[in-house]
Amino acid sequence: MDTSKILGFFKVIYDHIKLQLDFDTQKLAAMPDHTDVSLSPEERVRALSKLGCNITINEDITPRRYFRSGVEMERMASVYLDEGNLENAFVLYNKFITLFVEKLPNHRDYQQCEIPEKQKLKEVAFPRTDDLKKDLLKKYNLEYQEYMRDINERKAECLKKMEQQQLIEAEKKRVAQLRQQQIETEQFSFF
Repeated sequence: MDTSKILGFFKVIYDHIKLQLDFDTQKLAAMPDHTDVSLSPEERVRALSKLGCNITINEDITPRRYFRSGVEMERMASVYLDEGNLENAFVLYNKFITLFVEKLPNHRDYQQCEIPEKQKLKEVAFPRTDDLKKDLLKKYNLEYQEYMRDINERKAECLKKMEQQQLIEAEKKRVAQLRQQQIETEQFSFF
């Protein structure tokens, strides 16, 4: 088999896995959004984690091909990490862990397949996911604190406006009472 056919075949497998992962991500659209700064940092990280959990495998694709795709997933996650895109890196590492720790061991051919990079991939994914989770929690905590500070400032402004409005209303009532007294005094003085 020539290399172009092999590369074409891997491209089809990779596209299938990517399509499945994209489809699974779209199904989760009703979940909380990790970009919503009003959510607590833990809820935002949980929402990101759930993006990586909904994966199905195709029994017709051999585990070896999944592991080759896993090498590519790890490479892409590493690139995201280098670019500072923590969310995408975290989601890819979570998809990787879900696929290779939870789903793939249930594949019918998993036990017969000898894959040398199996342990190496797990050794890379788990620590990086833990580090990313800590970094995301720090980042989201700062964003949440800023959001809460902004909310408190808005509340303070609103209370100040309400107090000013109450003072204006009280002054209007006082002026109205003075006018009423003046009218009554003028009417009384006519008699």
